[in-house]
Amino acid sequence: MIRNGINKVVPAWLTGLAIVIAGCMNMDSKESGPTQSPGSITSVCGDKWEMRLLRINGQAVPVDQPQEFTFLCNSDGESMGKSGINTYRGAMQITANGQILWDTASFASTKMAGPPQLMEQETQYLRALSGTRQAFVKSGGGRLILRDASGDIYIEYVKAGG
Repeated sequence: MIRNGINKVVPAWLTGLAIVIAGCMNMDSKESGPTQSPGSITSVCGDKWEMRLLRINGQAVPVDQPQEFTFLCNSDGESMGKSGINTYRGAMQITANGQILWDTASFASTKMAGPPQLMEQETQYLRALSGTRQAFVKSGGGRLILRDASGDIYIEYVKAGG
């Protein structure tokens, strides 16, 4: 009697185990979770991006009004945006593998003054932006990551209005 019960339970248990193992084997597939891919002129430029996260030296930097820190660029590599209080512009290229090449000599910014805390945040943001070397898009193109090669500088944006 016990043997008949075991003969019925073991196949069901083995079937369940096989389903669990098959599910675990697919956890690394690209369909599981958000994907990240190298940015390109077409995936990065043409949209307005609002900052959501700024990390410098691997540490999150508190920013009072992150939506006031924006990034835009066009297909000619002209970049611009708001840096908190002021606006900035410059020239850049994005290679096929997402590498950012900044023309730092072309960078310019307006010179309006503001509260010391916001001015410090603006300085940190502009230094971080000029230190980025890689662009990635993720979440189906809804997020933009600009970072340096080591990840010490990391700026994450979302599409404005998104």
